Amino acid sequence: MPASFMSAITPLLSGMEMIKVPIKASATFVELSDQMLSFELNMIKSVTDAGWNTTRHFLPWTGPFSQKKFSEYLGICQEGTDGLLNLARESITTHFDRFHQERQGELEFINLFTEELPSQDWITRSEHRKVLLDLPSLKLIDISADIPHNIHNYTVVFAPRAGHHSNIAEQVAIYMRDHGMTRMAVVEQKCAEDIPLYVDGKRHHEDFENQIEQYRRVLEHVKDMTGYPTHMVAICQPGPLLMMTLILHPGLGKTFGSAGSPMHTEGEHGYLTDFARLMGEDYIDKLISLFCHTVSDEHVGVGRKCFDGRLQVLGFYLLGMDQHIANFSNLLSDLKHGNAEDAERQKVFYQWYNYVHHFPVSFIRDTYRKIFIGNELIRRTLIIGGRRIGIQDYPASVPVWALGGTEDQITPPLQATGHMDLIESLAPEDKLTLICEGGHMGLFRSKRVLKDYYSRIVTFLLEKSDKRKH
Repeated sequence: MPASFMSAITPLLSGMEMIKVPIKASATFVELSDQMLSFELNMIKSVTDAGWNTTRHFLPWTGPFSQKKFSEYLGICQEGTDGLLNLARESITTHFDRFHQERQGELEFINLFTEELPSQDWITRSEHRKVLLDLPSLKLIDISADIPHNIHNYTVVFAPRAGHHSNIAEQVAIYMRDHGMTRMAVVEQKCAEDIPLYVDGKRHHEDFENQIEQYRRVLEHVKDMTGYPTHMVAICQPGPLLMMTLILHPGLGKTFGSAGSPMHTEGEHGYLTDFARLMGEDYIDKLISLFCHTVSDEHVGVGRKCFDGRLQVLGFYLLGMDQHIANFSNLLSDLKHGNAEDAERQKVFYQWYNYVHHFPVSFIRDTYRKIFIGNELIRRTLIIGGRRIGIQDYPASVPVWALGGTEDQITPPLQATGHMDLIESLAPEDKLTLICEGGHMGLFRSKRVLKDYYSRIVTFLLEKSDKRKH
């Protein structure tokens, strides 16, 4: 996969590399100047110290009555000279250090976009992480708390396939785990370059039907482990597919919930859905023809057709450009002023944000047509495995929750929660609809949203759980 989203815009990348040259030169010049002036000040101090020491050597010749006073006078003069030299050194060094810090901050900022990005992974410690199932396009990873469990049900957090690494779902999973949902697993989506073209000798099509089949296998595996159905949590994109899986296999879910998911793309106007319907159903085929590549033979998915994830990330940048510009301004300021902790948080975020995952062509085509154009789950025009299903078929045995954000430009709040009013099979106490003040990323990363909203989701899930008898 590309090391960075920036590889899609090489002219800008080249320009940033050129900018680094004068910045490095000025930083080096200041560093050398600082060293030279420090050396000169040290020489001056050595000379003056030698002068004062030589003068003291001749004190006995001044006579017994004036020697003590003259020595005190010399000490005062030497202290004054040293003070002036230290003041000059501090003043010069402060200005040089500030200038050098600013140039180093600028270089670090540019390096964030020009240097190879660190590989992305889950931050959960390895001893608490175990791969339970490795399927063609996803992994089921156990991150359960190492404590006695009070509930039998696993909570499985399904990460999105959205051009980024799946660890976007980790903070949600860890928060829920640490606040009562102790049996916890996450579903990691693989980059299309890592999905084999043939599985068990058969051509593997990574479309909606195949993704749903893999979701089924995940949920069955977890239920087989405990004997109890799963709390299903969809982070963004998996929401509709996970609900489709539940409708087809209702016995696998204890509860179902989604955050920032495109559940009802006609719930309100949104840029993505309005643009998709304006461009029409065939627009995705034009994009695929322009931004598709075949996986090369150094990858597991050799021969598979991929949709370039860099285009997806570019779209996210354009949708949230105002916020990104503000973030970049704050990051540059923090780097130039040495605010290491604040700068590191933003750096880690953009190292993740720019680390690209590609899409299987059939999956991106189905997502565009079935979700953003057709809204097929809501309209009940969706056909999976020869069966027509819709939200009207939602099982009455599975409580549901949904979370949206008022500032979400990817999935506006009523697209994320509008389906809740269409589920008529559940009693009011089995439905939880939440809308927070926040953007799309804030639904999964904001400490405030985790505390104020996921705490209520955890309470809802614990009430519905199969509890251990003491």
